[in-house]
Amino acid sequence: MKCQKCRTEVLKAVTKVPGVDHVSANVENEVVTIIGDVDPVLVTSKVRKAGKRAEIIGVGPARREN
Repeated sequence: MKCQKCRTEVLKAVTKVPGVDHVSANVENEVVTIIGDVDPVLVTSKVRKAGKRAEIIGVGPARREN
């Protein structure tokens, strides 16, 4: 996800997944953060179908930043 076009494609694929409440993407770090009650395997599958690389970094309750 090195460019804005890639970011848009990933966000478009992820926002279609049922249960997604919030999505943010960091192009520099190539990380997408998803908040909601979603199946992480389904999210990964949708991103890969969009032609992008995807891996699950972590699953669990949202962390609160200090």
